[in-house]
Amino acid sequence: MPADFKAILSDLTSMSRTFHDEAVNYRKLHTDVAPPVADGGDAGLDHALKEVAELIVGLHTGFADRLDDHGDNVAHARDSFQRHDIDVHGLFEDLTVGDG
Repeated sequence: MPADFKAILSDLTSMSRTFHDEAVNYRKLHTDVAPPVADGGDAGLDHALKEVAELIVGLHTGFADRLDDHGDNVAHARDSFQRHDIDVHGLFEDLTVGDG
């Protein structure tokens, strides 16, 4: 495998790991984005505040899930590149066996 191709694979590995690590770090911020909802003194206001707080938590969780998805997609791309390179090298080796 050429050195420049190995560099690309290691970069993709690093990128995938970074996406997953940052998803974990982002999930750790859950308590910072989901503080207890204050009592507004009005049932309608309290309900609205609760709904907005739940929406923010849902968006936070969704973003962390997207980071994980991107990490999975990058890992899949890296694996595909690696399989393709092995297949191409195998093909050339098979074609050149009788040329020696």
